[in-house]
Amino acid sequence: MIITTGIYKFKKIHTLKSHKLRPTSNKIRNAIFNILVNKYIMNTWSAKAHLLDAFSGSGIVAIEGLSRNINKVTLIEADSTVFEYLKKNIEALDLKKKVNLINDDFFNTRLTKNEYFLVYLDPPYLKNFTNLAIKKILDEKALKKGAIIVSETDKNYKYDKYLNQYISTQKKYGNTLITFFKFL
Repeated sequence: MIITTGIYKFKKIHTLKSHKLRPTSNKIRNAIFNILVNKYIMNTWSAKAHLLDAFSGSGIVAIEGLSRNINKVTLIEADSTVFEYLKKNIEALDLKKKVNLINDDFFNTRLTKNEYFLVYLDPPYLKNFTNLAIKKILDEKALKKGAIIVSETDKNYKYDKYLNQYISTQKKYGNTLITFFKFL
């Protein structure tokens, strides 16, 4: 995989070839960041933002965010083999000062209160983890005021009804649904 834009443009990200991983495609990553830039005016807040990538996998979305001037990221990955690839990518790009790596299950990880302005959720598609992850984030009051959660799910994913009030944008790309939640 290749970083598509920013200061790490054309840098390679290595990942485990596995049926367990479903790295976010270039098309979807570009769509996510185009929406963040154009609708949420990312350029005005990215240099101060802390991004949480709760189910990191390859870490490609968070690294793309760093390439586009996100200040700091926290990457959580439960699978220790996948985590080793993630760690090597962070080291190869000399990003250790901007990245907090956690090798644990997201649901076992205690989140820092009022910390994250941007959260990216891309858990396994066929589980109800997205609703549970958002509930955990809200219960632990981990979001800064005005925070954005970006969720990548199967196109038929059903969000818990109480979350509908926070949905600000949804886009479908093939079998993928990208949802942006805005928390005031």
